[in-house]
Amino acid sequence: MPKLVHSFFVILISTIIVSGCAAPIIIAGGALAGATAADRRDTSAIIDDKNIALKIEEKIYTDDSIRRHIHVNVTSYNGSVLLTGEIPTMEMRNVVVKHAQHVAKVKRIYNETIVAPPSAFKSRRQDTWTTTKAKSALLSEKNINGLHFKVVTESQTVYLMGRVSHTEGNIAANAVRQVKGVKQIIKLFEYQDNNK
Repeated sequence: MPKLVHSFFVILISTIIVSGCAAPIIIAGGALAGATAADRRDTSAIIDDKNIALKIEEKIYTDDSIRRHIHVNVTSYNGSVLLTGEIPTMEMRNVVVKHAQHVAKVKRIYNETIVAPPSAFKSRRQDTWTTTKAKSALLSEKNINGLHFKVVTESQTVYLMGRVSHTEGNIAANAVRQVKGVKQIIKLFEYQDNNK
């Protein structure tokens, strides 16, 4: 087996073992390799991001004082952590943020959670569908590579993350703005240029 291919599979298996999820094995090797190659993070950053999200989720969902009362999604991109969802009190919201702050390799936290009861399943399902449509819009946009973007939707607000230029970020936001059901777009990009 060629050295590069062997290294890729070692990383893939390591990622699966660390994340505790075997689902990526089902994805065709070529498609997975293409998606990884299009990601502007290096492989260690991708693995770190998976670990960061898992560790934060573990901390907040094993904390008996909050876990039954909250709905929080954790997304990590290049060490930037996005927290979205609903938390019933400001005190619980502070606990969630404190858990996130104490995880290694977290560079910054975007706390976009709101003080409210957990959202209904129907709302979450709609957000999942909106994310799917937004990703499709990015992949269809000819002037950017849609695989450079991470998309998260919460209560019809779409959060865009990624390592991109200002031009790419604006094109992506305009593409997603056309998606039905999107109320707001928040850009949380790590810009790779100085142009505004």
